[in-house]
Amino acid sequence: MRNGTGAVEISKGIYWVGGNLEENLQCNPYLIVDGDEAVLIDPGSVLDFEAVYENVCSVVPLEKIKYVILHHQDPDFCASVPLFEAKGCRFQIVTHWRTSTLLVYYGIKSDFYIVNKNRFMLTLASGRVLEFVQTPYLHFAGSIATYDRQSGTLFSSDLFGAFSKSWSLYAGDDYVEGMKAFHEHYMPSNRILRPVMSMMMEMELNMIAPQHGSIINRDVKKYIRILRDLDCGSLLDPIKKELTVAGGYHAICSAILIRYASIYSREEVLEMTRELEMRVNEKLEVIDSNNTGDVLLNRIFEKVLAKNGLSWLIVIEPYMKALAKEYDIQMPPVFDSNFKANEQKMENLNKENQLLKEVNDRLQGSLHEAEDKLTRCPVTKFYNFEFLKKYLTHEIRDLILQESLQNPGLMIIRVDNISKISYEYGESEVEQVYRNLAYMIEEMQNDLTTDFRLQDGSFALYTPQSEKESSLRFAEQIRNAVASSEKFIEKITVSIGVVCFDEMREEIKYANNPEALFFREAVARVRQAEILGRNIVCGHKADASLITKGVNILLVDEDTVVMDVIKNQLENMGYGVYTANDGSEAVDLASKKNVDLIISEIMLPKMDGLLVRENLLAQSHTKNIPYVIVSHLKSEDTVRRAFELEVSHYLKKPFMVTELMGIVKRTIARER
Repeated sequence: MRNGTGAVEISKGIYWVGGNLEENLQCNPYLIVDGDEAVLIDPGSVLDFEAVYENVCSVVPLEKIKYVILHHQDPDFCASVPLFEAKGCRFQIVTHWRTSTLLVYYGIKSDFYIVNKNRFMLTLASGRVLEFVQTPYLHFAGSIATYDRQSGTLFSSDLFGAFSKSWSLYAGDDYVEGMKAFHEHYMPSNRILRPVMSMMMEMELNMIAPQHGSIINRDVKKYIRILRDLDCGSLLDPIKKELTVAGGYHAICSAILIRYASIYSREEVLEMTRELEMRVNEKLEVIDSNNTGDVLLNRIFEKVLAKNGLSWLIVIEPYMKALAKEYDIQMPPVFDSNFKANEQKMENLNKENQLLKEVNDRLQGSLHEAEDKLTRCPVTKFYNFEFLKKYLTHEIRDLILQESLQNPGLMIIRVDNISKISYEYGESEVEQVYRNLAYMIEEMQNDLTTDFRLQDGSFALYTPQSEKESSLRFAEQIRNAVASSEKFIEKITVSIGVVCFDEMREEIKYANNPEALFFREAVARVRQAEILGRNIVCGHKADASLITKGVNILLVDEDTVVMDVIKNQLENMGYGVYTANDGSEAVDLASKKNVDLIISEIMLPKMDGLLVRENLLAQSHTKNIPYVIVSHLKSEDTVRRAFELEVSHYLKKPFMVTELMGIVKRTIARER
């Protein structure tokens, strides 16, 4: 269909009510008629108001329109709303609060129904529910889409729109390229687009009705996959600053010196400038030097490496990358992957020094390899926990010392079901999970973030300057991307804790170990996310009572591998866990500790699991503790004896972890 001449029913009770084609960007208002109510979606601009108004009136009387949904604030969506009001329409404007703050400037007088204050749902009089899907920054912070589950229709706003000089109501075979072109122009980046598309892949959709372009009524998933993988946001690359206007290479070198002074000490930086025969002022700005341009910059980093070692280069590398991108200059050669001198210099060496140079290069390579082994995780190549501790010590203490207003952020990411993967697939698959997750994080983060892998397999992400809202938004993007990813041996989820320095500035300032306090708060928040149900981002102050709340469970087994699997699962569910390796120790712990449930093997040193149960029944304060057996041994005799000793459950190894966790939940719920 071309140049719409009237309303078109595209699904039962759902109408396209658009006007004539304007240039090569078609606008598509929609109308849902549900009994005595109607919902108008993105009614359009002033230019096509008369056609849209006529089409709407041909379907329903104006008084039936109870709601107008505005997916964002652009004039091609909203400008005609005051004209509908002038025709006597009385409705509520359904939108996000961020959009509502701008809509008033159209002169709209109707009341607002704010979706984020109403659980992102609108329930019509018939009981039909319209759900609102958040699509932030696609292409406005408050952008949403509308999902009508009853018809399986997604009113997608700008998403799935297209440029087309030859418009048709329904998308044809040539629609894809126009759709790609539209998104390449208007959508900010694949990093923002991909999580939303991954979420839409999980929705039950029969049709996508975009505000621009054509309706997609077949092969819906194909179009979602195309946008999920589309590289867009070409205009996002930063505008390059003019180096000469900014002060030339002297300004770059000054910025590097000032950053080093803030991380390490002013005295060390001044000593380095003297050795380089540089003159600097009190602010460490370069006044004069025997070298100029990139030669000066390269000499600084060569001196840094020779005098202070690799750690000084590692610390400054993200900042230098940002400056190089901002001013469109080359990274100093010392920052290459192995920190070797460039090949051109090697070629210029005379024959007498060539052998010595090759020997030196091999030695440097070995030293760097050894240093990498000491500072990096061999699986993910992220820095390790020992390096993180030193890094945080420098960063946090210098921030306090300098009274800097810098607001670094720390994020801890923990895989929720890693114990299950370890038990069912083995450690090689666990490492593959971490390797894939590290790759996903690197793909999503910005250049200023430094990554670490902690001792327990968790990841830490440190950003030198952050805002709480953007940090939480990034954490949600990671969480959603992981949950929808097909990269892992089975579906996984992550829990994430986020903390920013400004939240704790006063508390940290007076702490004996400020970096440890900062780190512990991030760990406490990821722990709280796990306790609250996992697959959650926690960015608020950890509740100590919640973290320690729960029942205590005693595990008794000589097999430490099995015991660790069960222990990790229980701790992830929020339970306190005691462990014992023999029967005698188990009886002693149960007598002294507050134990709510015991999970025991039968075959134990010193005292078997059934004799443990018999001993506990003989004591009034332990006889009522529920007792679960998980053992390789299960015969008629042991089952009979377990029954006599009032054992609540008896599982034979190998067992299903999920089954045992279900038994634990039901037993605790019954006892409580």
